[in-house]
Amino acid sequence: MRELHGWRDARGRRLATATRVIAAGSLALALSTPQAARAGADDERALASPDDAARSAVWVFFTGKGAGALGCRRRSSGARMSCLNGHARAGPAAPGARARRRRALPVDVRDLPVDPARVAGVLATGARERVRSRWLNAVSVDVTPAQREAVAALPGVERVEPVRQAWRQRPLVTRELPRADDDALFGMSFAQLDLMGAVYLQLCGLTGDGVLLGVQDSGFVLDHVAFEQLEVVASHDFVGGDDDVGEEPGDPEGQYSHGTLVLSTAAGAVPGVFMGAAPGVRVILSKTEDVSQEVPAEEDYFVAGIEWIEEQGADIFTASLGYFDWYTPGDFDGQTAVTTQAVNVAAENGLIVFVAMGNAGSEPTTLGAPADSAGAISIGALLPNGQVAEFSSRGPTTDGRIKPDVSARGVDVKIAAPGTVDEYGAANGTSLATPLAAGLAALLLEAKPDLTPETMGALLRATATQAETPDNDVGWGLIDGRAAVGDYCTCADVDGDGHLDTLCGGDDCDDARASVHPGAEELCDGLDNDCDDALGEDEVDADGDGVLLCAGDCDDDNALVAPGKPELCGDGLDNDCEGGDATCPPPETSSSASDGEADTGVDFGSEGDSEAGTESAGGSGGDDKGCACGQGSRDGPGGAALLVLAALGLTRRRR
Repeated sequence: MRELHGWRDARGRRLATATRVIAAGSLALALSTPQAARAGADDERALASPDDAARSAVWVFFTGKGAGALGCRRRSSGARMSCLNGHARAGPAAPGARARRRRALPVDVRDLPVDPARVAGVLATGARERVRSRWLNAVSVDVTPAQREAVAALPGVERVEPVRQAWRQRPLVTRELPRADDDALFGMSFAQLDLMGAVYLQLCGLTGDGVLLGVQDSGFVLDHVAFEQLEVVASHDFVGGDDDVGEEPGDPEGQYSHGTLVLSTAAGAVPGVFMGAAPGVRVILSKTEDVSQEVPAEEDYFVAGIEWIEEQGADIFTASLGYFDWYTPGDFDGQTAVTTQAVNVAAENGLIVFVAMGNAGSEPTTLGAPADSAGAISIGALLPNGQVAEFSSRGPTTDGRIKPDVSARGVDVKIAAPGTVDEYGAANGTSLATPLAAGLAALLLEAKPDLTPETMGALLRATATQAETPDNDVGWGLIDGRAAVGDYCTCADVDGDGHLDTLCGGDDCDDARASVHPGAEELCDGLDNDCDDALGEDEVDADGDGVLLCAGDCDDDNALVAPGKPELCGDGLDNDCEGGDATCPPPETSSSASDGEADTGVDFGSEGDSEAGTESAGGSGGDDKGCACGQGSRDGPGGAALLVLAALGLTRRRR
């Protein structure tokens, strides 16, 4: 396997076996412009010149990003950011990673492309371009010794360094027949997943859905049944310079093997037979290794691959390649190796990075780069019983930090057998422990989408089995998904809307109402239906009358005004919001033709017409001139009161 084993060849060089990860999608040219594959490419051989044997790969580091970046720096703060965004978007590789958007990280100078004029000056010496790195502000090239001297003398060149390489051995896979006797869902994968709590999380319903995982390795062949449901978002071959990360003509034997088995461990799925740690993730695949025995893995492709994966929007990155040779132990300080520098930038940009510690054995400081990165979550290997594997590389880093961060099972790990469509096997190494850990992280990120590189690492360390007593054998210990997820899986969905309460680690801000959850339609009910911590401008009740603006309250500053309120005449308010204030009725009055007396509606007659008065009295007789009748009309039941109310204009009416 492409693990970092401690074996050495006849010349005493350490042989590094490294895990392979593959990236998918279209290539961003500002990030990398690789040559055609140097091994097995007929057209490359046809163009070979006599000095090719003398060429070596070197990094050319520049002092700055050129005139464009300098112009941005001279502007004010707001204008400078706009300028940087403009330059970055105008280049072939505009930064747009979802991880960066999630953290609202701004574009900075590192996102600008390498100055093309400076690259042109390097190529004018006869150097052949390999890849460009925005983050390192460098280009890797193949040069002769004379060309290297010429490049080093160019203006704007800070330094020239060799491209480091990693030697490796091919993986040894033990074939096994598929079996489903361990568990009805997880089959042969049950033990390796259960050891780190992934069985618990998957039974809880977490699969990595919505998480984008970048896998960088030697290549991927996806004919196996374990990949039938896998969604590949993007892929690119940095060795061959195309988007085909599978088996291609001229590839050495086993080119794709390591990446395929690593991918199956993270994301494969055959229910009842075999299950990866995160069967619901989407993936980006990056091929950065040539596995032919005579061509070591080269770090510039690693740098190009991780930059591209971050740019494609990955949430999590996993790789198991390490670099020992051409570095001294003192270089593993978290700052020196270019792969370590690239991982540091990726983590700063919001990408959660998992890397293998390596398989160099049990001595102190046997780790390689980029496992020494402070931004990386470095993974050690454990036996099935949870004890450290003898081959697992150890820390500390040369600046005294504990490594690994955490560990996972790396012995007898079940995998989908490369080169088959339905066979399985087992393999050993930190390169298997690493995708298991990255898959578990995808489940946690689905449950806790606000996790960042810093908080993910802190969560895994704080909940691992040796959280109180970390060491350089297993770090903070075996990762424990059950402890890391908290009570997310024990919460009930009380309102049945498919979202768990925020108190349980979910995203439902009101688990008592099915109309309230992220993504819900905002209703006119005074509730934050979509859980975005904001109400609409018309969804308020400023006067506290129980009626919202969106429900028709025509005056939300007055509690006497709202639909359904009684209309009061003469108060100057449209109390019921139906079209203005009501006009009060005039008081009912009667007047005499002779003296203008108020008209009561009863004719009392006059002293000169007693007969008329008698008739008006209804034939009551007597000489009271109808006075008894008149008094009865005024003083009868309610009569006087109605007259008084009418006179005062207090009669209420409701429409």
